[in-house]
Amino acid sequence: MARKRSRKTNNLRRQLPIILLVFGITLFFLGTASHIQIYINSVRLSQKEAPQEIPTGEDPRLIVIPSSGIKANVKQGGIVNREWILSDKDALYLPSSGKIGEGYNTIIYAHNRENLFKNLKKVKKDDLILILSNKDRTFTYKVYSIEDINPRDVDKLYSSEKDILTLFTCDGWFDRERLLVRAKLINVTIPSTKAPMSF
Repeated sequence: MARKRSRKTNNLRRQLPIILLVFGITLFFLGTASHIQIYINSVRLSQKEAPQEIPTGEDPRLIVIPSSGIKANVKQGGIVNREWILSDKDALYLPSSGKIGEGYNTIIYAHNRENLFKNLKKVKKDDLILILSNKDRTFTYKVYSIEDINPRDVDKLYSSEKDILTLFTCDGWFDRERLLVRAKLINVTIPSTKAPMSF
C-alpha cells in the first residue's frame, strides 16, 4: 500500500511541471489572443475615424441646398467624450471623417431647425448640394441616397466610397430617428478661373 502511494506521489511530482507548463502556455495564448483582438478593434476604429493619407483637403465653410432652401455656415464639430459637439446656429463637420477634396466621405451634421437642417427632409435624389470651402472653391454634390436610420447605428455614417458627402440630422417623432442624406461629388469650381472641374 505504501508503495502504491509512493508511485502515485512520484508520478504526480513528474507530471506537475508538465501540467504547470501546459497551464502557463494556455494563459500566454489567451492573453495574446486578447491583445490581438484589442489591436484589431483599435485599427478598425482608427480606419473609420480618419483617412489613411496625409490630409490635403479643405474645410467646408458654407452649405447651400437650393432645392430645399437650406443655407448654413459650417464650422468644425466633432465628438468629445462620446458626445457630439452641437451648435444652435451652424452646421458642423466631423473632421475625423475627412475634409472636402481629400477623396473621402465628409460628414456634416446639424440640428433639425429652421436655420439649419429642418428642410433636409425635402431633399430628393438628384438634387444638388453646394459646399463652399475655406479656400473659396465650390464643391458640387449630387444626392443619390436618402434614408432614416436608428440613432445608435452610427456605422452607417461611414462609407468607403470616394468623394462622398454625408448629411445627418434628427428626424421622426421626438427625434427617434436620424435622417441620412448621401451625395457624390460631381464638380469643383476654382475661384481664380471659375472654371468647373468635372468628375
